[in-house]
Amino acid sequence: MPLSRKTLAVLLTLASVLGVVVSLVQPAAAQNVTSEEIIRALLPQGGGSKVRSFRKAEPHPFRGINIQGQLPPEAELPRINLTVNFEFDSASLTNDGILTLQALGEALRDPRLRNMRFQIAGHTDLRGTSAYNLDLSNRRAFMVAEFLAAFYSIPRDRLVPVGYGESRPVDPANPDSGRNRRVEIINVQPLS
Repeated sequence: MPLSRKTLAVLLTLASVLGVVVSLVQPAAAQNVTSEEIIRALLPQGGGSKVRSFRKAEPHPFRGINIQGQLPPEAELPRINLTVNFEFDSASLTNDGILTLQALGEALRDPRLRNMRFQIAGHTDLRGTSAYNLDLSNRRAFMVAEFLAAFYSIPRDRLVPVGYGESRPVDPANPDSGRNRRVEIINVQPLS
């Protein structure tokens, strides 16, 4: 079930307030990943975007290619797995989740990534039904995209939220592992 605009506005306002409080209480060094680490992971091989045509990138840098839905697992694209914590059984961000998204927001505003598109892929552990997990991962991916758009002014057309549910665990031997609950950021620009 999609969130109403009013509910989303309240959640994003709450996340903002929590983010300010957390940044005052915990130094940025407490984050488990830096914006520079995120940038390095998301840059295409060779260190930046490739020029594929003589057409000017702005104002339509994506050349009409519309990336939606799940990517095939064998797609080798620049990516990074981030631990973005949410409240249990919810798409509400925790303080730790906000800290991680602060680093991600700064990275996506960097000039080296400015004209690239990213899939925001939500993943869950294997608890619950597959249908429920798919819905939860979709809601969480959507929340990450909305947070980045609202607080870091990342244009929404650069962010493609997709839920994968429990279908791609990184630790299949341990179905309840927290490692399976993650948000994966995938640079889909090389597909353009």
